[in-house]
Amino acid sequence: MTIDPSLPPITRLYQACEPLESLHPDDPRWVDFDAVRGEDNVVDSFARDIRRARADGANVKLFSGHRGVGKTSELFRLKALLEKGGDGRPGFVVVYCDVSDKLDVNDLDFPDLLVFVAAQLQQQLADMQLPGFTPATTYLKRAWDDIRSMLGAQVEFKEAELDTGFGKLVMDLRNRPTSRALLRDAVEQHSTSLLIAVNDLLGSAKASAIQAGHAGLVLIVDGLDKLVRRELEHGGNTHDRLFIDRSEQLAALAVHTVYTVPISLIYSPRIGQLEHSIGDHTTPLSMIRLRPHRDEAITSESPGMKKMSEMVAKRCAYVQVSVMDAFDNPSTLDYLCEMSGGHPRHLLMFLQAACNELDDLPITRRAAEKAVKRYAQSLTREVPDDAWPALRPFDTPQRDIPKDELHQQMLFLLYVFEYMNGEMWYEVNPVLRTVPRFNG
Repeated sequence: MTIDPSLPPITRLYQACEPLESLHPDDPRWVDFDAVRGEDNVVDSFARDIRRARADGANVKLFSGHRGVGKTSELFRLKALLEKGGDGRPGFVVVYCDVSDKLDVNDLDFPDLLVFVAAQLQQQLADMQLPGFTPATTYLKRAWDDIRSMLGAQVEFKEAELDTGFGKLVMDLRNRPTSRALLRDAVEQHSTSLLIAVNDLLGSAKASAIQAGHAGLVLIVDGLDKLVRRELEHGGNTHDRLFIDRSEQLAALAVHTVYTVPISLIYSPRIGQLEHSIGDHTTPLSMIRLRPHRDEAITSESPGMKKMSEMVAKRCAYVQVSVMDAFDNPSTLDYLCEMSGGHPRHLLMFLQAACNELDDLPITRRAAEKAVKRYAQSLTREVPDDAWPALRPFDTPQRDIPKDELHQQMLFLLYVFEYMNGEMWYEVNPVLRTVPRFNG
């Protein structure tokens, strides 16, 4: 991101705090939160496991955590680690793709995902220009022709070359909801041949990568953690439909693959079925803990509070604004960090909302409180009636959380946060503590 230095300081700071922007590890605003997330360094563990796996293996990893906690930035770090190499092996070729850029996460099923992966592999691997690699394989052409011929009489497709055909189908899956069932049905009927074709493509790319001196190929599929959890007409829900019922197909890609998954999924009674298919246990990326331990108080000197403040200080430095000039008092920054609950995206949202209450810096305590209040009002409208009684016990940190559907949704919708430091604990989103209904 390039920010115009001639803009007023408050505008520069506002732009540097874009909540939806994920940072790469070489970005000057990037902060290493490992020490305040928990004992498990998920990214380093994934990188070691993939590097140490057999060359002909195909590890599958599930990457979960609260939305906005920094998973995409951590996946960028994983990508950089794998491309760099280690453990006596050269770096990998890594294909990173985000389904939320191309597909509708409010209505996504396995056929959509399979077509999306095919399109992304064709496009990105062709752009890499691996020696001896071609994105148009015989199997892929056959699968495309079968799908296209089935749809030809009912859905209009313009002439498309093989190397752009699946990208066109992805666009139609997103932009034509009225035809989505028909499109999915066509892909579903040819899903086995398409999966074979995708694996043929992956095998060719992997061989080309190794021939070019790389350790192999890794596929990272981001954005699946945003899949909205809905109950289905004939039973079950959208999360179980994609991740549990299709677990064997998700694990069938012939390369090391990392999928993001919703945090609520790992509390599903059926998660064991998914972990059995992938042969690994899921460790979520923990929230940044503001309490050093479950029974300790939050203070401005807590390591997590210092890290959240560091994140803000780096944003200020990036746009040449002194952190001392950005706030009327250090306690105002502490207040926003504490109200974020250790959720980086929420802190950035609060900073932008507070800036919008003012014409100039510094951010005042009154502006900070108004920013938090606006989010609190949104939560008040959003939280279902039956969730309020279930939320109140989490006013104090709890060792466990029930595994029922209501509590899964409370995690997915960020009403309750999960923390880790030797032990897990669960605590209400601190903004809810400011809501009269929560305290009533």
